[in-house]
Amino acid sequence: GRDDNRIAQGQVPRRRRVCYSRPMAGSSQDIAAVEAVVRAVWARFLAHDKDGMLALLDERCTVWDVFEPDLVTKATMRAYVDGDYDQKAKRGELTFRQSNFVTDVWGDMALVRFNSFAEYAPPNPHKGEGRTTVVLRRFAEGWRLVHVHEGRLPTGVPPIVE
Repeated sequence: GRDDNRIAQGQVPRRRRVCYSRPMAGSSQDIAAVEAVVRAVWARFLAHDKDGMLALLDERCTVWDVFEPDLVTKATMRAYVDGDYDQKAKRGELTFRQSNFVTDVWGDMALVRFNSFAEYAPPNPHKGEGRTTVVLRRFAEGWRLVHVHEGRLPTGVPPIVE
């Protein structure tokens, strides 16, 4: 297609905005409940409510973090979160936003995808965009996260040098 020609010429295709107009799986109430849990996890993290955040994660929850080489498990989660808080304290004030939620619910399982934007203010500024996929399961006590997969938002295909 057009992008193939641009790539062949060493140009990076422009990022496309994705329009999520497909029908979602699940009732609007289930989708709202699942998204509320996901938003609460990050809100509690930002509020330094580690115990409240961890309460929304199942005991077998795992995380593929964009900056961690190994899979984070619930057993290592407190140290992982402490490392994030340490980074936040050294970098500067953190601004974090989630957008473009795409959520599906199938019975007691749910999948939530969203984009994120994070920006640290001075003294050590840094900003980045990412995308996250969250798998949740409905338990007797409610929806809990069972896996989180974070990654940086791609900026395009690197040019090919021949």
